[in-house]
Formats: sequence, structure tokens, C-alpha cells
Amino acid sequence: MNHDVTPINPTQDEVALKEVLSPLWTRRWKILFFTLLITCIVAFYSSLLKPSFQASAILQIGSNKPSNTLSINDAFNESSASQEQIQTQYELLRSRKFAERVISRLNLTKHEEFNSGKYNDKLPFLAELYRKDTTPTIDQTVREFHQRLTIKPIAGTELVNITFRSYFPELSKQVANQVGQTYLHYQDEIHGASKEATSQWLVDQLEELGKKLEASERALQTYREEQGIVDIRGIAGLVSAELTELTSAALKMSKDADDLKVTYDYIQKHKSSVEQLVELQKITNKPAFSQLRISEERAERKLNELSQRYGPKHPKRITAQADLNAIRINMAETVDEIVMSLEKDYLNALEKVKGTNQRLDKAKQHYLRLTRLQNKFSQLEREVDTNKELYSNYLVRLKEADAMGNYKANFYVRFIDKAITPKNKSAPNRSLMVIMSFILAFAVISIIVIMRELLMDTLNSRRKLENFNDAPILAVLPKFRRKNKQSTELDYFNDNRFTEAVRTLRTAILFNAEKKPPKVIAITSSVPNEGKTTVALQLARSFSEMEKVLLIEADMRHPTVYKNLDLAPHRPGLSNLLAKTHQINECIVRDSQVKLDILTSGITPANPLAFLSMKRFNMLIKVFGNFYDRIIIETPPVNAVSDAVIISRNVDSVLYVVHGSKTKRDQISAGLRLLKQANAPVQGVVINQSENIDTDKYHNKYYNDMANIIKLPMRKQG
Repeated sequence: MNHDVTPINPTQDEVALKEVLSPLWTRRWKILFFTLLITCIVAFYSSLLKPSFQASAILQIGSNKPSNTLSINDAFNESSASQEQIQTQYELLRSRKFAERVISRLNLTKHEEFNSGKYNDKLPFLAELYRKDTTPTIDQTVREFHQRLTIKPIAGTELVNITFRSYFPELSKQVANQVGQTYLHYQDEIHGASKEATSQWLVDQLEELGKKLEASERALQTYREEQGIVDIRGIAGLVSAELTELTSAALKMSKDADDLKVTYDYIQKHKSSVEQLVELQKITNKPAFSQLRISEERAERKLNELSQRYGPKHPKRITAQADLNAIRINMAETVDEIVMSLEKDYLNALEKVKGTNQRLDKAKQHYLRLTRLQNKFSQLEREVDTNKELYSNYLVRLKEADAMGNYKANFYVRFIDKAITPKNKSAPNRSLMVIMSFILAFAVISIIVIMRELLMDTLNSRRKLENFNDAPILAVLPKFRRKNKQSTELDYFNDNRFTEAVRTLRTAILFNAEKKPPKVIAITSSVPNEGKTTVALQLARSFSEMEKVLLIEADMRHPTVYKNLDLAPHRPGLSNLLAKTHQINECIVRDSQVKLDILTSGITPANPLAFLSMKRFNMLIKVFGNFYDRIIIETPPVNAVSDAVIISRNVDSVLYVVHGSKTKRDQISAGLRLLKQANAPVQGVVINQSENIDTDKYHNKYYNDMANIIKLPMRKQG
């Protein structure tokens, strides 16, 4: 009967959340240590900073238009200035020009504020390092000044907040007030300079505009005389009306000529056939032809009546026939006359079309010439009008400027609140810096830990295990938490979590659905230090609870079992049996704790691979198989040496141990590929030292309560 061991998996979301959070819990002490370290560094750094003070002054910049508009209506009408003009005043307060004026008036280049650094005297060498030996330049002072100055408009008002931050409370007050005073002086200077410059500028502009106006008027009159223009707009209107009439007449004549052309073409085509010409509607509609057609019909009826009474030679019949022939000859002559009349009409229509088109072309040329004259005339006329308007406007502005006198139509500027000396420091906020540094350091370090775990190319998560297809995953063994440095292999056996995980591995080996349980099991790994010795020893102890088990240490190059069992390093073992220097009973040692027989590696030979390739090694395995229910062989790493590949020929199953957090997937794939190339019976992979995969949920639920466990006596061995 086949038995399938299906683990109980949590939902996908729970697994994903566990994978993200488990590295944080595993490395919680490291995260906490580095977070506290960074927080202490920030706290120490903040304690070295000088305290800063800031003072604020509130200035009102009114919305009256400035005097440079030079309009009496605007000057006495309190209309609102545009947002761009208000914003310009804010930028003036932030400008370099204002900064230089404030620095010059307060002599800030020699002030200690701009000559000392930002550190206090707790560390004298640090304070001296940032202290300037020479007076800073104006450029350096301006840069630092702008870093400390803040100009911030108060939303929805005409107020602006001027704030200056300094290490000296009194200086922060002085600078904030001086910026406002400098702005007031600047507005006075602007107004005075504007009054003087505006009047002279207007006089100069009027003189220049007068010359331009005179030149434009002279050019207009010269052009009028040269072209003989009296009323060009009226003439152009008459020519335009004539052009419209000629265009309409030309279109009508062309249509009539086209209609006559159809009749003319038909006549030319059937001119030799009177019968075809008679079918034309323009011929049949003629009254003369209609009368002849009626006479012809009467003559034909009369001839028909006489033909019924008299013979062909009867005088009456001959007379009737003669009358009919005379009528037909007359009809033919009438048709010829009508045809000639239609041809003449068509030729006359063509001549009329030609004549009308010639008159139309002349009218067009005349109209175009008048249009060019009119455009040039209008251009000169507009230039005269524009110069007149400009001259008049500037003359009005000059009169207004003289009438305004000393009126100041500038932005309305005044202090609302002057700055006062601050009593409390504004920075640094050491508590906030420490709290924020702790939060940011914890977040950054946590993200680094999570990203490092997610980017590691190992089998350290359920998601990575599900995507691993090189070999089946038999079991996941949790990381053993050592209580102290003196922990031994026996502590593994006493750890419920680890023991139950090993028992899960034992169950997976025994109840494999594909083949019978293996008797001889080899345990190997990719590289050293993956825990294959511990897995081999603990799996052997687990099997020894039910069976008679022998553990063989076949890793002669780097033996470690003797250390775990506290045995002599050079005691006889596998190499001695293969070299026939000792007997079996001298080499096998008994683990008294769990009744397990162990065959250590023995003396390390010069060529371990040659020893393991002997037929005697295969014979020893077969001999041991007669006395033991289960044989577990610990082998060297596959990627390091070829010993495991040689041993795999003599076993029923190979377990591949992988360190969950260290072994790379390419190392695992390379080792499994070597074993499969040698046709080794690889049963599956064992994940050892797993930190992030949840193996506690099931085991802790059933095995942590020691009161529920009944201890049975161990199996007695012979």
C-alpha cells in the first residue's frame, strides 16, 4: 500500500507574510543593535550643534498701483495690483541686492555668526576646525545669509512674514527688522528715480515721435500726389461692382454657348440628312416649320383619299402629288434656313463670351492695381494715425506727470509687527531628531534585511522550495538554537523541534511511494559546513529508536564525528578495516545514550578515494547489512571531492543535505547533476538550518507540552 505524506500548508498570503517577517524576527537583535547605534550617533551629533534662534517681522505690501503708471486716474483710484506685481515684490525681498544692503548696514561680514561653525565647544577641536581664520567674502556671507532668511507670504492677505534664523537671538531680531527697513528705503529710491527719469524720458520720446509723425504725413501726401488718388475707396468700390456684374454675365454667356454647342455639334454631324435634322427640338418648335408640317399632313391625307378613288394618271391625283412635293421642298428650305440661323447664333454666342472675358480680365487687372494702391495707401495712413495717437498719449502723460508733483503712487508698505528678541531656541529639535533617526534607521535596516533574504539564491523560503524541481524536498530541519558554546549533539536529540523534524525525515524515507524503504543510506552535501554530519548522526539516532542501526563515517578527509561524540581523534575506524590493521569489534563504538553503533573514519589515509574504491568496502557494506536493519553512511561533499559519487554505487538511497541560508542553488544543482550522471539513487533533498521557513507551527502544537508525552523504555539491543 502506498503512503503519500502531504504537509499541511498555510494559505499563500500567510506564507508570503511569514517569509517577509521571519528574517526580521530571526535577526531582531542585530537590527536593534544597529538601530540603537545609529540613533546614538544622531543623538551625539545633535548635542554638538549650536542652538538656533529665529525672529519674525510682518510687513504689509499694499495693492495700490506704483507711480510709474503715470496716470492721474490710476494714481487716485485704489485699484488692485496684479498677482505678478505682488510676487515681484516678494522676490525683491529675497534678492541678492537686498541681502548685500542688509549685510553692509549691519556689518555682518565681521560678525561671529558668519565666522564660526555650527558646532559648539563640547569638542574644541571640532569647533576650531570649522572656525574661519579670515573674514568671509561678501559672496560667502550672502550665501549663508540666504540660507537663514525666509520670506513667506501669508495666504489670502497682503502680509509677508520675514524670518531670520541665527545662533544669536539679538542678531536674528536685527536682521528681520533691517530687511523690512531696507525694503522701505528701496521703495523711496525707486519713486524718486522714477519721477526724475520719467519726465526727461517723456520729453525725449515726444520729440522723437513728432519727427516720426511729420515724416509719415509727408510720405502719405507724396504717395497721393504721385498716384493721383482722390477717393481710392470709392473707385475701388465701383470697380468691384463692375467686376461682379461682368463675372455674372460671363457665367451666363458661357452657359448659353454650351447649350448652343450641343445643337451645333448635332447639326454638323447630321447636316446631310434632313430627316435627322427635323428631329431637333429647336427646329420643330419654329412656327414656320410647324405650319409646313401641318400642311404636309393635310396634303398626305388628301393624296391618300384620291389614291383610293383614282388611278395614278388621274389629273386630280397628279395635282395632289405635286402639291405634296412642293410642301416638302418648302420644308427642306425652311430647315436649311433654321439650321443656318442656329449656326449663326452659336458663333455669335462664342464671340460674346470672348468679348465678355476680355472685359472681365481688364476689370480684374484694374481692380488688382487699385487694391495694391489701396493697401499701400492704407499702410501709410495707419502709420500716420498710429504716430498721431502715440504723440497724443505721450503728451497727455507728460502733462499728468507735471500735474502729479510729489504724489507717491507706490506700493503701500509698512511694518505691522516688528521682530522681537527670541527667548527660546528653534533648532535643533533633538528629541525629534532622535525619534526620526530611530524610526528611519529601523525601517532602512529592516528593508535591507528583507531584500537581502529575498535576493539570496538559496532555498530559504517556501516559495523558493516550490520552484525547486531538481529533486524532491524530503524534510525541512529548523535551525538549532544553542543555549551555550558547550552544546553537544545530544542537545539536538533533546530539542523537540529538531527531533520531530528528523522524525518527519525518517517517515518520508520509510514511506516513499515509489520503492521500498532503503536499507543503506548515504548522506552528502554540496560543500562543507552544511550540517550533514549532524543530520546523519541525528537520523541514525532516530532510526535506532526502532531498529538496529550502524552509522559509518566515510568522510576520511575531514572527520568530525569523533568531536561530536567526544572520542579520541586517532582511534581505529573505517580506514583501519579497509587496510586490515584492526578487527571490526575494535573499530565500532557504541553510543550508550541511544544504543547506536558508530564506525568512525579512522586514521586519515593518503588517498581516501582509493580506499573507498576497493571491493573490500562493498563487501563490508554487505556484511554489515546482515547484522543491521539500517546503515547510514556520511560522505564528503559532492562538489569538493568524488568520494560521495563512488560511495553512491553501494547504497540504496542518497540524501542531499542543503544549508537553508548559505548554499547557493547553482551549487545544489551542480552536485545533484554529478550524482545523477553517476546514476546515484538520489531520494531527495534535506533543508538544514532553516530560519525563515515555518517549521514550528505543527511541531510546537503537539510536542511542546511535555506533560502529554509518555516516555517508553528504549529498545534493548544485543
